[in-house]
Amino acid sequence: MATGEITEGSSSSPELPKIFSFQSLEGITNNFSRIFCKDPFGPVYKGTLPDTDKEIAVKKLEQSAEIPPEDFENKVQSVYEIKHENIVELIGFCNQTLQITTERLLCYDFDPNESLQQHLFGPKATDGSNSADPSTNWDTCFKIVKGVCQGLLYLHKLEDPITHMDLNLNNIWLDRAMVPKIANLGLSRIFSEDRIKYYKEESPRYMAPEYLNSTGMSVSIDIYSLGVMMIQITTREENNDNLDKASRIYIKDIRKRWTAEHIASVYSSLDSECLHQVHTCIKTGLECMQIDQKNRPSIDVIVDRLNTI
Repeated sequence: MATGEITEGSSSSPELPKIFSFQSLEGITNNFSRIFCKDPFGPVYKGTLPDTDKEIAVKKLEQSAEIPPEDFENKVQSVYEIKHENIVELIGFCNQTLQITTERLLCYDFDPNESLQQHLFGPKATDGSNSADPSTNWDTCFKIVKGVCQGLLYLHKLEDPITHMDLNLNNIWLDRAMVPKIANLGLSRIFSEDRIKYYKEESPRYMAPEYLNSTGMSVSIDIYSLGVMMIQITTREENNDNLDKASRIYIKDIRKRWTAEHIASVYSSLDSECLHQVHTCIKTGLECMQIDQKNRPSIDVIVDRLNTI
């Protein structure tokens, strides 16, 4: 089996991402058998660096053959420069041609625990999530909401703002301390907007109406997706229908049912301060999901609101 060392000529400079050989990544992921999660862009595997026993996440990109090698590496470099506590950090990549195929993988400095989707709704849900009494896990969930918002604030306030374009529960990874990290950030730089939109149309419940209808793109797309996540985190109710009309019905139902009385009933063990947090998250989530993007709050307004309750 191949070793886990990086290829000759790869950089250990803090300014450049490491270049891994395909064989080394094959080795540290046990022949790509230690899967963490999967999405339309490709699976993510757990890997262990041989010299340090450090755990990393390795994403094996699919449908990337149309990207020129130099363009791919330049885009990876731009993602590598993004550093924030609530964003999964890119540490290296593989861009290697093997016979007739080119293998492209992204390596992240992250010890995979679970995705937010798994934590809330999956078979691995723990720490009281998805339980009859969500109050037992509210403090953790509220910290997750705030952490995701902090990461998005960083992206949207860069000199050259970044729109993630694919925010959803599967793209929020949780480390072992339950700190949320926005994942797959690089896909918005590496893949074209049309390619990302094509994949998102397979499951549009996180997609803003204007993006779904190809009428424009801005950071407000992420705000809409953030709103969907805030509602799901707070209510523990998923919108699993892939029709925009059904999403409208879902929002109307949330607005109608999740009154102050219903929140107090569902979160029966929370004090008044925490109940106010729940109510604010639902109210803010619904504001984020407004059809007219001009009426959605900006991420700095959302962060300020959450930090003052």
